[in-house]
Amino acid sequence: MTFRMSLFNKGLMASDLKRFWWVSALYGLFLILILPFHHMVQDIPASNRWAREMLQRSLDIFSGQSGMQAILICTVPIILVVLLFQYLHNSRAVAVMHSLPFNRYTLFCSHSVAGLVLLLLPVTVTGLVLAVLNMTTPLKEYYSLLDILRWMGMTALFDTLLFAITVFVGMFTGNAIAHIAFTYILQVLPIGLYVLLTENLRHLIYGYASLNHPGDLRYNFPLMMFTSGTESDLFTAGTVAVYLLFAALFLAAAAYVYKLRHAEAAGDVIAFTIMRPVFKYGVTVCAMLLAGAYFANVYRGAFPIIVWGYVLGSLLGYFTAESLLQKSLKVWSSYRGYLGYIAIIVVLLLGIVTDATGYVHRVPEPEKVKKVYFGTNINAWIYLEKLKDIKDQGIKYEGAIFFENRDNIKHITRLHRQLLQNPRDKKGVPRYIIYTLKDGGYLVRQYYIDEKQYASLLKPIYESLEYKQARFPVVAQDPAEIKLIEIDDDRTPKRAVILTDRVEIGEFAARLQQDVLNTTFDELVARTDDYVHINIEDVNGRSVHYTLRDGYRSVINWLKEKGYYESIMLLPDEVEYAVLEYPLPPEASKTGSASRRVEIRERRLIEELLSINGPDDFTDRDKTISVIFSGRATTGPFEFHRFIHRDWPVSAALKEYMQQLD
Repeated sequence: MTFRMSLFNKGLMASDLKRFWWVSALYGLFLILILPFHHMVQDIPASNRWAREMLQRSLDIFSGQSGMQAILICTVPIILVVLLFQYLHNSRAVAVMHSLPFNRYTLFCSHSVAGLVLLLLPVTVTGLVLAVLNMTTPLKEYYSLLDILRWMGMTALFDTLLFAITVFVGMFTGNAIAHIAFTYILQVLPIGLYVLLTENLRHLIYGYASLNHPGDLRYNFPLMMFTSGTESDLFTAGTVAVYLLFAALFLAAAAYVYKLRHAEAAGDVIAFTIMRPVFKYGVTVCAMLLAGAYFANVYRGAFPIIVWGYVLGSLLGYFTAESLLQKSLKVWSSYRGYLGYIAIIVVLLLGIVTDATGYVHRVPEPEKVKKVYFGTNINAWIYLEKLKDIKDQGIKYEGAIFFENRDNIKHITRLHRQLLQNPRDKKGVPRYIIYTLKDGGYLVRQYYIDEKQYASLLKPIYESLEYKQARFPVVAQDPAEIKLIEIDDDRTPKRAVILTDRVEIGEFAARLQQDVLNTTFDELVARTDDYVHINIEDVNGRSVHYTLRDGYRSVINWLKEKGYYESIMLLPDEVEYAVLEYPLPPEASKTGSASRRVEIRERRLIEELLSINGPDDFTDRDKTISVIFSGRATTGPFEFHRFIHRDWPVSAALKEYMQQLD
């Protein structure tokens, strides 16, 4: 009994309840307006499935229907804690409070319990109102008492967790604004610091890539969970227990720190002397990384510009932190600490530039490699290789290219070594090379790879059976598993042809497999307009999309033999004329300027415009020409657009028409 009275004082708790009841009342009012009141004013029949789902989702704080609830959870506990412990921010108030005949544990526990009562009472009342309405109104058709209890539990859990975090943070500062800011910063810091580090290393270290993803954290702070789209299904009994344990640990640590805290810390941004260097250099590092990442992205990763960003950011961060700590702008005398910091950063940068660890030039020997992932989507590798999570993925990551053939592994390591001969080259498409080593380890790199520049090294890889089976699943697909094949041309209003006959499906699949296997490297990397689609749906309802390339001669001949070609495809004779036009820039429309146009009716030139293609790596967008084709098919008139470039090779006659646009 004596122990209980020494930790909790009824007078202190009653005082807090009387002073801050309005915070609890406002919180409860908002919750009642958002949930029970909103539910009552809905006049939707229970048979409406969409309405039922919307009301159920309003009781899920992680759903898109509960944004206001998430905002309340992320603000009300913080405001309440700052009010409860506001005496720690004023030297006179803290002297008065600590002169009362209570030890610090009694003060801490009494304020904390009063705060939790004020915080959780509105949740309980709202839950009871929802339960009464559920039992006495048609709302029971939309959600159950279990849904209400789940909402109460999740809301109370995160209110308590954020309350505990805010109390913990408050013990390290004597400033109300800093208290609020540090609470939010603490929640963002782990992911934010990780993102800043990886973004900087990506620009500083050639080939750097990380296998970890910020969203992969099993446990996270409330603010980051609400903003990252965390699903409530992840909260099992074990997860809830862990978060309750975290809340208890934050409160216990806060109580211990409160006992050590000096009363003189009131008004200081950092309450403990030992934490001041952590704050000062922490702000410096974050400001430096932020400025470095900004300059790297704006100025395309030039190393001198990144260094300039580091200098500017670290200067601003260091002396801003010093100004806050010393409560003065006269902080230039603290330059020695900054010089020491710069010396450490210079050593680290020199180590990165000289590749002191050998990271950049590390290429595994082919015989030590089990398999290699070579593709653009690192999430595919994470799910399929690292997490071994292949269920419920559908075809989302089908097509992820893993190479196990020894020749292909040798070709990729040879390509990797060649890429190291041209560091900082950012032409082409960014691709990941991820080695799964025989010893169980991984080696991951990311490079910009220009398919033309490295054609001789990519050719045997692209033309291999492994590559084509991954990129074109039809190569290894059993025709018996195909439900239907749909062929459609976006350029015309003609109806798509759907193959459902087993014989035709088998013939078409065999022709497509043959054409894909015969496709050369040059054809695979050539620019192709995605107008004609082949959509193959299997018996499980999964669909894979392919583009009908000009090189698929066997498929095209089969379509002609069956009489499908004319009923699907745009025929050159169906185009009556084409118009070349320079697209107007946005500012031209304001001045009333007319676009420059020229009409072409020569059949030969129309056919050339339909078939012309060129490289897609041109940079001068001002030379882009819009081509508008107009005509009439058997199903009616049509019009479609495409773009060409003035630098593409064209006939002299077509060149003359282009010059008329000048």
